[in-house]
Amino acid sequence: MDERLFGGRVSLKVGDTVRGQWALPSWEPVSAGRLPYAGLHVPESWVPSRLCRFIPYDRGWVVQLGRPRATVASRYIGQHTFGSRAMVALQPGRALMTFPELDDHLYLQVVIGAGEGEGLQVLQDQPEVRGEEPRTAYAVGLVDIPEAHRRILAVAYLHLLTRQAKPKNVALTAGQRLGKSEQAVKNVLTKTRDHVNRERWLDLRDTDHLGHYLVRLTRTITLADLPPEVLEGLPG
Repeated sequence: MDERLFGGRVSLKVGDTVRGQWALPSWEPVSAGRLPYAGLHVPESWVPSRLCRFIPYDRGWVVQLGRPRATVASRYIGQHTFGSRAMVALQPGRALMTFPELDDHLYLQVVIGAGEGEGLQVLQDQPEVRGEEPRTAYAVGLVDIPEAHRRILAVAYLHLLTRQAKPKNVALTAGQRLGKSEQAVKNVLTKTRDHVNRERWLDLRDTDHLGHYLVRLTRTITLADLPPEVLEGLPG
């Protein structure tokens, strides 16, 4: 069959401003993000270089996420938050994507159906220019995290920093490494989560979400925050 049954269009809203709507390409992937060659280019410094990309398939498009998590709402999915690098199939109908970890509101609405996208400019990635990519300016860097708390956070999220399996009890394991009680570690995790949520208007709901945000997404907590005795004990 040479022609697809469905067309697709995507609209972009940043804050309170609708930037426009475009047709999704039917025969090749297209990227969205801050990279200059992205077909859906969003230049704000707090937008990740690779926010997501849309890949066509016979029933619609698959959206492949970048580093930030995304909440997708549609009649097929309901409302669900997907982790970084996830691939989500978007089928005919309307789907709304939001990115709760970013420092401002960004919405992508995808509509798939017969004739959708007709008459609109078709998005297309430009040839990639090799060179250093600009880093995403996550405003979490403006939130003051005391050095003593940074050490505890680094030890608590050591599994994320070293890409190892998550301990069954993150706070207990960190407390044993630090010579502190499990409750003392929990108190720092909760206080930090509440502080980041309040300062950045986020909705980090648990310690796993906090760790993903601080370590994987914003890279606010790094190996350099580990106490020397823990750092020296790492393999390699």
